[in-house]
Amino acid sequence: MSPTTAPDAVWTWTDGRPYAPGADEGPVCPPGADGGPAHSPGADGGRFVVTAEAGTDLYRMPGVREIDRLPSLGREVTGDFSLSVRAEVHDTDGGRFADAAGLVLHTDDGWAKFCVERAPSGSWSLVTVVSQPWSDEASGPALDGPCAELTVVREGRRLAFLYGPGPDAGPDAGSEAGSEAGSEAAPRFVRTFTVPDTALRVGLFAQAPFSPSCTAVFDRLHHDPEPLRDRR
Repeated sequence: MSPTTAPDAVWTWTDGRPYAPGADEGPVCPPGADGGPAHSPGADGGRFVVTAEAGTDLYRMPGVREIDRLPSLGREVTGDFSLSVRAEVHDTDGGRFADAAGLVLHTDDGWAKFCVERAPSGSWSLVTVVSQPWSDEASGPALDGPCAELTVVREGRRLAFLYGPGPDAGPDAGSEAGSEAGSEAAPRFVRTFTVPDTALRVGLFAQAPFSPSCTAVFDRLHHDPEPLRDRR
């Protein structure tokens, strides 16, 4: 499989609807009566939107919170790969804690989320949740705003999450020594874990556990069958 830079018909919505590059373009639509996500790829095919309704989340902590209701656009991926996308949260109703935009991966023994998420203080950070089957959540690093470049790398049974700063990050964001003017900062390592040696589904999601809704905007999607070798 050659590198790709936009979703195609192989991608499907949570409710099973196939992604149609032509038919799905246009204004953001409200969630359907069947509970499907709102969606609207931009006319250039490289920008698209997922809107989550109130109460949407994916989390499994016994006695605390167990919910499996997360709108996403995804596809099955086999073998090694690198996938990156810029994710940004667009608050439409003022925004509340846990509004998020990011990547979700489903495997044979659970799932994992990697996202830009609003903290209780109103600031933004990267959050990872790995559930095999119970949720192991970690927060950090902090972000300057509701946007970041998210990368997932698979090599064998190992998965790694990395990130780069959003477009408004300062000159020292994303690397220890900063980056030269006009150059891109190298992705920074966040977390690694293992998964079964089988195909997985990778998706792009929005969530609004405590908000009336939350809209996630994605662009700069890049999927490559070659894993990023230098992850640390």
